[in-house]
This record gives sequence, structure tokens and C-alpha cells, in this order.
Amino acid sequence: MAKLGMPSVNISFIEAGIEAIERSQRGIVALLLEESQDTIDKITKGYRNGEKEVAAEKLPLVIYTTDDIPSIFTDANKDYITKCLMGYKKSPYRVKIYLQAVNNANAKNADKFAESLKTLSTERWDYLAIPTIVTEQLESVATWLKTNRENKFKRSKVVLPVYAGDYEGIINFANTTITTAAKTYTWAQYTPRIAGLIAGTPMTISATYAPISEVIDCDKHSVDENDEKVNRGEFFVWFDGEKFKMSRAMNSLVTTTQGKLEAYQTIKSVDIMDMIYDDIKKTAQDSYIGKYTNDYDNKQLLITAIYGYMRELENGRLLQRDYTKIDIDTEAVKTYQLKHGLYTKEQLADMSELELKKLDTKKIVFLTASIKILDAMEDIKLPINI
Repeated sequence: MAKLGMPSVNISFIEAGIEAIERSQRGIVALLLEESQDTIDKITKGYRNGEKEVAAEKLPLVIYTTDDIPSIFTDANKDYITKCLMGYKKSPYRVKIYLQAVNNANAKNADKFAESLKTLSTERWDYLAIPTIVTEQLESVATWLKTNRENKFKRSKVVLPVYAGDYEGIINFANTTITTAAKTYTWAQYTPRIAGLIAGTPMTISATYAPISEVIDCDKHSVDENDEKVNRGEFFVWFDGEKFKMSRAMNSLVTTTQGKLEAYQTIKSVDIMDMIYDDIKKTAQDSYIGKYTNDYDNKQLLITAIYGYMRELENGRLLQRDYTKIDIDTEAVKTYQLKHGLYTKEQLADMSELELKKLDTKKIVFLTASIKILDAMEDIKLPINI
């Protein structure tokens, strides 16, 4: 009887690639909003709205359209959600609403959102916005986000108002005021709109120069000043003389290092990196880890499966075609053998590439890969001779 278990790993990864292409069209936004404790109790326990009984709901609330917004929310919170849902090419895939009780006594405490952030750490989302955040809380939220990404491996991002985070997971929204026909927003109040815009941007394009049709005024700067703002890692609304639109879609990373160069500065590229990381991690955990012997044949099966996933991303124009490479990392294998006293340098030097790949590495699979993430057209150079 044919063994059907092994190919399922390939299928899982290919499905993950196809789902990634679909998911790359829209992302998930988390909004941390403040409401009265009475409103939160009504949402979680159920309430009567006129003649209608409204059933209890679990937090976070999941919003797909404006029809899903609870009528008992404050006008400000309804507006934040509505702005978020505007998106860009599409609305965000969904908006998750996390509620925290209003407490004026700790309005400016640095750790005001600490408990809510613990809950957010356990959930799946792409971009976070907190429209009531104040300057005193920016550092705390930024530190939490970095810890989540670096130590807890949660590949999420946050839109913070006027905060030079110098980090790929932090979007520094840098307008001081935004005015629409209905309202003037502070920098923090407009972050839900920016998070929704980014989440509604397909990964095949960028949010650079995305038009913001509802804006009628904002803080304005000269061309040179706008260039300086971009170089400082700021993302902002600007006026081109005819319409209001977003600047170059950059995150706040300005200090590049070996291993973190220009690609880590663009929102588009980091979104693709995060998606690949999450997909490979989840699919490997669900379909591979602990389920197969760690021998050469199964390592090759895993390599083939991941390569198939990458090919789907190439076909979806997220990665450059025919560039992806993945193989067993023989240098890491040699280091492992030496560290554990299994072979000497001389013995390893005499081995062929294939012999090195077949060496036992206990529970660890050492792989290495190369990909090239495709960016969007943003700078066009066209000298015209006449």
C-alpha cells in the first residue's frame, strides 16, 4: 500500500503558498480602543438595544464592515474603526477590536496598556494602532513590540505617532495634524487610518503615494524637508499641489547593519518577510516537526516542500522568479559535528558535499536559503535625449 503521509507535507506547503498569495491582498489590523466599563460589560454579557436583544460577544470583536460596529461604541471609536476599514486597494481582511476600560487616573502612565498588550501577544494580527496613546506610552509599547518580534517570534508591527523607533516593526506616522471635512485629528487619532491603509495594500504593490481622498489639510513641508523626513524613517501624508497622498512607504528603521540593509526599511518587504516566516513556521510545526525521522531523505522532503512554497510566491510576483535556493547548510553541519566531538576538522575536510549533508544532526535540521523579494516601482530614471 502506498505511503501517503510524506507527500502531504509538500501539499501543506504548497497550500500555504497559495493561501499566502490570497492573504497578501489584505492584512489584519488590531485596534486597542478605550470604552467605559459599562459598555465593555454590555458587549461581553449582552444587552437590550431598544426592542432588540443583542447577544454577548467574545473579545476581541472581529469587524469586517461598518455594519459590524456596535452601536453603543463612542462616536470617536466608531470613527476610528470606520477610518481603518477604508484601507487602500481593499479594506483590511479584518479588524480586531481590543477593549480597555477608560481610566482617567492613569491616562498618561507609561504602562497604561500593559495588560491589554499581554492579550494582544497571544493573538494573530499584522498591524496595531492605539488612537488614544500619548507620548509617555510610546516607549513602553515600542519595547513590547520589539520583545514580541525578537524574543517571542510574533511577526507583527505597530503604527506609532511621531516616534523615531529605528526599527522595522515600527511605523513612524509623522503628521502633527490631519484635517478632513468632518474633523481635525491628532497624530495618534489618525493611526487607525494608516494601519488600515497598510493592511489594505496588496503585497505586490506598496503604499507609496497612496491617495488619501478624505484629507483636506495637513502640516506641509518643502520638497527638501519631505526628503529629510523620509530619510528619518517617517511615513506621512503630504500635499503634492493637487491632492493629499502618502509619502514613500518606509518603516522607522534608519540604522542599517550587515544583515539588515535597505530591504528592511520598506513596509512591503518586511510584510513579505514576516509572512514567509509565519507560514514556514506554522506549516512545519503542524505538518513536520516531531512527525518524521531526522534523516537525509526527510530533510530533502522538507527542502522540496519549502521550495514549492517559495515557487508559489514567485508565481505570485512576491519573489523574483528562478532565484530561490534552499539546501542543507553544510557549514552549520560541520560546526555541529566539531562542537559535539563527533568528527575532527581533518575528517570533515575529506568528506564530500553529499557525505556532509547525510551526517546525523540529532534533532536539528540545518538549512540555508536565498530569496529575492520584489519591490514596487517607486523611482523612475529616464534621461531623454533631444
